[in-house]
Amino acid sequence: MALASSRLVQALSSTSLHLVVLPTEACNFRCFYCYEDFKLARMREDVVRGLERLLEARAPSLEHLSISWFGGEPLLAKDLILRLLEHVAALRARYPRIAFESDATTNAWHLDRPLFERLLALGVETWQISFDGPEEVHDRRRMQADGGATFARIWSHVLALREVPGDFEIRIRVHVDRENRDSIPRFLEQCEHAFAGDRRFRMFLRPLSRLGGPNDERLAVLQEESDSAIECARAQARERGLATLEPNLEQEICHAAFANSFVVRADGRISKCTVALAHAANDIGRLHEDGRLEIDAPKARPWLRGLASGNSLELLCPMIGLAEAEPLRPAQAAAP
Repeated sequence: MALASSRLVQALSSTSLHLVVLPTEACNFRCFYCYEDFKLARMREDVVRGLERLLEARAPSLEHLSISWFGGEPLLAKDLILRLLEHVAALRARYPRIAFESDATTNAWHLDRPLFERLLALGVETWQISFDGPEEVHDRRRMQADGGATFARIWSHVLALREVPGDFEIRIRVHVDRENRDSIPRFLEQCEHAFAGDRRFRMFLRPLSRLGGPNDERLAVLQEESDSAIECARAQARERGLATLEPNLEQEICHAAFANSFVVRADGRISKCTVALAHAANDIGRLHEDGRLEIDAPKARPWLRGLASGNSLELLCPMIGLAEAEPLRPAQAAAP
């Protein structure tokens, strides 16, 4: 696949910076299929200061800054997110040419309307929130750390966002497998009553993937029927007047393949991929308290090889083929 020149420029430009920030790697959920180990908790203060100083150092030359909030559950450290976003706002006031965008992947347990509106005002306009079907199905799969139910609270939070004015995008991610497949139409009907006609809410229907979690072998993932099952679910969503997100895997490029994209972990380690967090090949450097971004060039270089080769799989999932790596299938590569 030939990489479009505009995307190549974006991927290599020193005037662009994309950070995936993990303000905490703890989580209040224990989803059945999760691959994270939660060994790290809240981001250390020296790492937060390092982020602030990195942004200060880069701001004079930046034209585009993008920050993705990830975890664990990032809103467990909402104060750190607000602090860093306010720091970005102050820098943008000094350097108004910086175009800024931000997104967050959250379980929405803490995403009430007041917090959403504060974060929206600070530039977080794209959100990904996962459901696994209607309430009785979801609550068996996406439970609290103590085993408690989660659907009712997060559904009420998402419903409240309908009344918020302005432009934003809520991606309602639905993991589909052989166990919940038959219940998806009922969930789509529920979404139709809630969101049909409001294109700010988009259904993101995807096959459930094995991503290295302890329950991988027990997951009833779709097999050869995967493509047809997902397309059927998307068609049902469209028929109900729901907006859908339909990624084209032939044209997608993972952020890990970009030279100017980095994952900043809670302990200051720098990675490229948000899935293979425990893999040695994914540990490519460190952020220091003074804002210095120390990158191990020999370890970072293989992540960027798709930019030169134009190979679609290397662009979609640069983890594929790395030494000692367990290859991720393309359907997995876009997760979470």
